[in-house]
Amino acid sequence: MEYFLVSPGAGGQARNVYYWMQDGGERWIHFVKGIWKEKHEDDIVKEVVRAGDLSELDWSKTPLYDNDSVSGWLSRTGRFYGCPSHYHDKFAAFVLGIKVAELEKMGWVRVNDSRYYTCRLRPNAEQRNWLSEKGYKVYD
Repeated sequence: MEYFLVSPGAGGQARNVYYWMQDGGERWIHFVKGIWKEKHEDDIVKEVVRAGDLSELDWSKTPLYDNDSVSGWLSRTGRFYGCPSHYHDKFAAFVLGIKVAELEKMGWVRVNDSRYYTCRLRPNAEQRNWLSEKGYKVYD
């Protein structure tokens, strides 16, 4: 499958913001947001990639993967993967290539904002350390 890293030209989009999309003929298929965006002559196509799976794309070039975000996923090793609020499920599927239920079963922590997180398993030492360092109240 072919994927295009596109900065949409019309509609007031910031020109340095890119999204992975598919070519739908007259429109771009923006599968993260679930919309079809009409192509415009001012669109910038920065990169074209052939990939068998969405998780093979470099999502750090898009707003979906943002480690400066206060929301995201925290792995069992204590590594934080930031994403916009309310995009946890899409991040898990597209960036990590893992279903949310599997992440939760593996003990990953869903960090929702600067005060709230959820997890199915008790956070391990690495996760507790990361959460404490970031100011979260960690309960044993």
